[in-house]
Amino acid sequence: MRERGGGAGGIRVSAVIAALNEEKTVGEVVRGCQAFVDEVVVVNDGSTDHTSAAAADAGASVIRHERNVGVLAATVRGLREARGDILVTLDADGQHDPEDIPRLVRPIMENEADLVLGRRPSLPHLGEKLITALTRLRVDCSDASTGFRAIRRGLAARMRFHGSCLCGTLVLEARRLGARVAEVPITVHERSEGGRRVRTRHLKQLFHVLYELVRP
Repeated sequence: MRERGGGAGGIRVSAVIAALNEEKTVGEVVRGCQAFVDEVVVVNDGSTDHTSAAAADAGASVIRHERNVGVLAATVRGLREARGDILVTLDADGQHDPEDIPRLVRPIMENEADLVLGRRPSLPHLGEKLITALTRLRVDCSDASTGFRAIRRGLAARMRFHGSCLCGTLVLEARRLGARVAEVPITVHERSEGGRRVRTRHLKQLFHVLYELVRP
């Protein structure tokens, strides 16, 4: 089923994609998203290749960082500048299937959730498993490190977003603000080159998750 976000009661959906040196895949991801959203925003986080051109040629609005500031800052800038009522984050490397977007945004459109996590079939890295285990002490979820998420704009505007990435801390901060959190299953494709990138930032992120758990 192909449906644009704006078709449901005027609710607009934006896709936000942080990209670093993904010229080979970002265009395909953007084109895939356009069938299901009203706007695609790509934040080119200091790429040294033709990521910006590939995204723009595919129809995305492109925000350019002259230097790499990291996935957290790049994603947050996209969330702040996107205009949709529902904001969907996904990776630029083709791992996430844009055809899952309608399933991801539906709980928000039906007023059943404020944050929806795309649950992967498995967690590939130890750091992700540890982050999810800690997050589950407060929030019932099975994938707190997913990069494929949908969030209500009003909730995103209230969040301070901290850490090395959004893994774990996004879910915990959302719950702290009283948000309803849901999960839906998603499809994950392997990267076309080199498999999944090692998520070394997750080791540092563990400390941010622990802080979120113990803060008053």
